Amino acid sequence: MLKYSPSPNALRMAKQYLQHEFRKIFGDIKDDKTWKKIDRSINNFNKREDDGVFWNLIAAISEDLKLKRVYYILSSTKYRWTLRQIKLSEILLTGMSPTINKYTIKKFRRNPLLFAQAWKKDKHMREVIKKTGFKTHPARDHFPIFIYKTPQGLQIFDGMRRTLLASIKNKKTIKAWIGNETNPKGKSLISGGRCHFLANIHEQANNHNKSLDKAIVRIGQEIMTTYRNGHETLTKRIAGWSYDPKIKQIIKQMKK
Repeated sequence: MLKYSPSPNALRMAKQYLQHEFRKIFGDIKDDKTWKKIDRSINNFNKREDDGVFWNLIAAISEDLKLKRVYYILSSTKYRWTLRQIKLSEILLTGMSPTINKYTIKKFRRNPLLFAQAWKKDKHMREVIKKTGFKTHPARDHFPIFIYKTPQGLQIFDGMRRTLLASIKNKKTIKAWIGNETNPKGKSLISGGRCHFLANIHEQANNHNKSLDKAIVRIGQEIMTTYRNGHETLTKRIAGWSYDPKIKQIIKQMKK
């Protein structure tokens, strides 16, 4: 049976990610008691529902809504996660928004300390960045950021705003979950939504032909080999629940 959560820490991080993002999405809720109830509900979500449903919720928010790699990285069996304080000088900044990226990536070469130095001196930069909505959010700022080790260095994949805020406040360290690769052959999950998209393409196509079928089969084969739940999601969730015999036939061809 497929184990969706790759580790207890990855599951804990995923729950913290939901708690953080819900505070952003439902920012009109200011009552601490309400948030404590929501946090408890999130912590027990995977006990009420199937583990796969929980991880598909992570995918829906991180991939579809936020266009982030959180689901892809957290669901991977490649990494071992530890929670600790890390020096800001060790961190590589990543993309946040087109406006902010002009500074953090292009001008300051992903260095949070260079950004902090410029923030104090460059009034124009401060005004431009503040117009993007960049500011503190006490209800969210205490959550650890997410970092993983890449060949280039320790790279943020969630928590850029919190990192920049820490740097301009002259903090030396920040609390972070850090992923170290311990299993190079590890694989990530793929969401049911992305697999369903293949069926949706076929259903909505203006021109049904063999070329389209072959392309969908080829992508499906890649999904089955690349993602640890690819085969199960396509055969059981998509083909198993589809009422279209053509989709069932196409997915059957993927297994050849």
